[in-house]
Amino acid sequence: MDVSTPKDRAALIQLLVDWSLCDDSQLGRDPTMQYEPDLGCWRIECPDDDASALDGSDSGDDRMKPYYFSSVICQADRLFGRHTRCFPATDVRPTEGVSEASPLMATAVVKDAWAFSVRDASNDDRDEVKSLKRIRATFESSSHDNIIYPRIVVGGRVKLKRGGRAVEDTTEAMYKGVCKRLLDIVAADSLFRAHRRIVTSPIGQPLRKAKSAKELILVVGDVMRCHSAIVAECKILHRDISDNNILIVRREGEPTRGLLIDFDCALDLSKERIGMRGKMTGTPPFMSINNLDESDVKRTSLDDWESLIYLLCLIGTRGVDKGTRRSSKELEKLPIRLWKSGDAKTILYSKCRCLSNSATFMEEIVSNFNSEDKDGDMLKKLAIYLYKTLFQNHYLGFEYHGTTKTTPNLHCLDVIAENIPTMFDPFSFDNPLESLRDTTLVDPFDMRAEKCDYISRQLLAITDMAWRRAKTILSTDQQ
Repeated sequence: MDVSTPKDRAALIQLLVDWSLCDDSQLGRDPTMQYEPDLGCWRIECPDDDASALDGSDSGDDRMKPYYFSSVICQADRLFGRHTRCFPATDVRPTEGVSEASPLMATAVVKDAWAFSVRDASNDDRDEVKSLKRIRATFESSSHDNIIYPRIVVGGRVKLKRGGRAVEDTTEAMYKGVCKRLLDIVAADSLFRAHRRIVTSPIGQPLRKAKSAKELILVVGDVMRCHSAIVAECKILHRDISDNNILIVRREGEPTRGLLIDFDCALDLSKERIGMRGKMTGTPPFMSINNLDESDVKRTSLDDWESLIYLLCLIGTRGVDKGTRRSSKELEKLPIRLWKSGDAKTILYSKCRCLSNSATFMEEIVSNFNSEDKDGDMLKKLAIYLYKTLFQNHYLGFEYHGTTKTTPNLHCLDVIAENIPTMFDPFSFDNPLESLRDTTLVDPFDMRAEKCDYISRQLLAITDMAWRRAKTILSTDQQ
């Protein structure tokens, strides 16, 4: 603002007036989250959408469950985005002050985020709470002893007290009655966000804490087994397989497990007509080519399997073993750097080229895996087998291969022409092969989407095989 001009002076006065009309929550203070100095920890109110008001007053008080935390797992340190924060917490109020000698024993994770939503919570298909509750209901009522999943405890939209009423904390409520100009901007459905809190268990560690390539494979095997079960039985597609959304779960006396989290981008496959095509969703370095291209090819579990390939390649290139990991400066010299530092178009072009055929994939990506990683060959083989099964599946025709559109019978006709030249007169205008040549371009991603179930079963079988091998080796090493 240039306060030397009448226009900006008026704008400054308007801003000061707007601030004077704000309540504490509109100025940035969250009344549902308070520090308790006597206990040395924070108290955070978590909504329970399954609870109902006992007195019918809609005050929302009895729908809020208190949790306590003293540390932060994930901090909202970016200007844009969902401003996700995660806290290891417990619903048991400490009886004495939290300290190093008497630490708070967390039993769950509280996730606090501003996610894209719709105004009517009951019709919000992007609601992570709904997805997690469906997953819990499905797996609790069936025999899935080998599946580890994020079990929701409570969750819902945060509500604040205003004028004696409980009001949902949303971008619209934030500016309503204060700043019409900003309210008009955030009123667009595409910009509407709701403040949600979700409590889940178990608690995990970041994927970078993997102790070896074998342990990483164990984690990935668990995650994709869970992912496949969620797709098949819950009809939910995750759509954001990335390093931040996979956790390592370690429990004393139990084998290491992998946990898939963050269903903010999840898609309800039972409602295919809604949002299935065209929109870029997820974390760019791990996005599928379809996703980056915003193509009209139907989104399927193959997009998530493709994201897993990128995850394995990025980790394999950097290195799993902490002592031998490559630095950012070293990675800048490799082709895979574009997946991390480029914009969407740059990442798209790089992935299309690097995954176009097996030779390029081996030369540009696999050959650059960190050779100093112990058992790194296991990770390399897993990445190769997954790539070949998805992009170069020898059980399917050439039209299912690669990353670019092609004519369906071009390869077959060329082979015939090269190997059986005596079948026809090459100088004849009535070449019988030309009449068979179909010039219609076929999208291999579209073709593979039609065979999604078949290819996904193969990919899961490969991951399970690697998981069993890694588990056997780890068990032998520990004896």
